[in-house]
Amino acid sequence: MKLNLLFSDTREYEKIIKLFYEYVIEKRDIKHFFFGIPFNKILEDQFSYSPLIVRKPTRYYKEMVMQTAPTEIQVKVPQFDEILFVLRMLLEKEGYPKALVQIASVNIIEIIEETRAQSADTTVKVWKPFEINKELINDFFNKNRTDSRIEKNGDVYISNGLQSPAWTRVVSDKQKIIFIAQSFSASVSTPIEKFNALRDELNEKINHIKFQSRESKLGPVLFSRHEISYDAGIPSRMFMRAMRTFASNYESGIRLDTNELLKVKK
Repeated sequence: MKLNLLFSDTREYEKIIKLFYEYVIEKRDIKHFFFGIPFNKILEDQFSYSPLIVRKPTRYYKEMVMQTAPTEIQVKVPQFDEILFVLRMLLEKEGYPKALVQIASVNIIEIIEETRAQSADTTVKVWKPFEINKELINDFFNKNRTDSRIEKNGDVYISNGLQSPAWTRVVSDKQKIIFIAQSFSASVSTPIEKFNALRDELNEKINHIKFQSRESKLGPVLFSRHEISYDAGIPSRMFMRAMRTFASNYESGIRLDTNELLKVKK
């Protein structure tokens, strides 16, 4: 289980979610946000789906937060803004620092939006752990405006439809999925030291994704990975959003390669 980064233990997390839920259902103009959804379901999904949350650029948490539930169950924009305001107010009243309040509130709301979406679904859109394999992932990507294929090593390679090409690796025995993005050197002879310097520069400038470097037969490689556990299953909507966010984060880094050391795999 991956806790929202603001909280040190499950009791703190549960307390905030309960305060928020009770506050909203008592407010006449916004109580329909949780219509038909019991608190236990809200709380269960917070713990089950937090591994699907991928860190976003800092500016995202400061700008207008968008609703991610299906259009037909979205609330009016002023109501959604009030709901987010209430959550942030409660977090601040509990003494949490403002910068982390912005991040944690967006993460909490994103999972709640998935819970709300599931309550309106007419078909199940959550993959059970035993269903998850490379074939399922590959079919899913190809049905959702991305081009993918299964490579010889079993990784699913998404060549088109994301901001950066990426791979998805299913590690069944550990019930984990690993997102991978990587860029090879434009020249085999490029010293690894130059890639290490680029890696360090990117990690200093960008705090929402970790860049790494390594040597290979084709020259230095810049790469990033993100792991998610699926022991509680995976909502397909959150999976796609996580993959897109990861690829976008990686792309934001390689755009800073002003010395053109990188060659992105096509």
